[in-house]
Amino acid sequence: MSGKVQRLATALLLIAWLQRSAVAGPLDLRGGDITSHDPNARASDNGVATPWLDLGPSKLLAPPSDLHPNHKLAASLTLAGIYAAFGTWTYFAWYRQHKPLAEFKWGGDGNWKIWSDAEGWFGSKRYAAGADKMGHAWATYGLARGGTEILAQWGGFARVPSTIVGAALSEALFFGVEIKDGFYYEFSYGDFTFNTLGAALSVVMSLSPRLDELIDYRVQYFPSQAYVDQLEGGNVNIAEDYTGETYMLALHLGGIHTLRDTRYGTWTRFVDLAVGYGSDGYKPEQPLGFPKYRESKHSYIGISLNAQGLFDWLFENRSRPARKITHGLFEMFNAPYSFFPLVDHETLPNGMVDPGGA
Repeated sequence: MSGKVQRLATALLLIAWLQRSAVAGPLDLRGGDITSHDPNARASDNGVATPWLDLGPSKLLAPPSDLHPNHKLAASLTLAGIYAAFGTWTYFAWYRQHKPLAEFKWGGDGNWKIWSDAEGWFGSKRYAAGADKMGHAWATYGLARGGTEILAQWGGFARVPSTIVGAALSEALFFGVEIKDGFYYEFSYGDFTFNTLGAALSVVMSLSPRLDELIDYRVQYFPSQAYVDQLEGGNVNIAEDYTGETYMLALHLGGIHTLRDTRYGTWTRFVDLAVGYGSDGYKPEQPLGFPKYRESKHSYIGISLNAQGLFDWLFENRSRPARKITHGLFEMFNAPYSFFPLVDHETLPNGMVDPGGA
């Protein structure tokens, strides 16, 4: 507990220092700001270029301009390479050490009660207590958004087709994974549902600058000791290190303009409100001969450092490439140990836990 308090105090001191530095911006003789800044680097009302959307909302559906370099072939080949690399990784992570089933197996994920503690997708006795569902949505969402930006910003394709293609490719890839799971583990209706939700979210966020300004769906990850202990055995299945992962939906306080534009509102660029979900002890499983890990699932409400807003501020008017890279990175990832739960609701399984599959 003392460690969490110390990290929270450090974060608050950092925010206070940033607030003091950031407030000292250009002022006119009457004390007002000369320019209006978009704290989260989203498309603003005057159409200023942004890291994710190079054109403002009034030009969102316009054809590519000179702001979009035309690298259609290079962007397409890069995206194909990413998918090939991901497909190769899935083989080594999920299928290499498993024999296929005798025939295709349909899974049921219990029943369709999503939050039923006993049998629903997020029940404490289910595989990873449902953290895998959050992971499926996040992975599909992230791959779709990344593909969209490669095609639209680098390739010069129009944004709407890029968004559709990015989401469709990601959905198709993970649908193929579920089909293959049907031959090695089982086809999961729940995984397919959350894959689709992730792809749909990518479409909404890519085409709605205002919503993208307000929220992020990201993961905070730091390798768990349970996973580190298995690295020597060649376990590259980092995706199933659910003990080290916390999935969160974050609200950017800086996206609330009436709050951000107050005299002392600059600090909102660096603080998010967030709800999170994660599980401990389910995956990775304990090695044979070792004591069983303590299994628990957690629902959180808390505050988080907005690393995206921090690096947007640090690189503002300094390095556009660095700003774009860090903006995209922290769109998907929460900086380790920068989420501070104010509420932590823990649930323990009251029976045998479903070992599940990939």
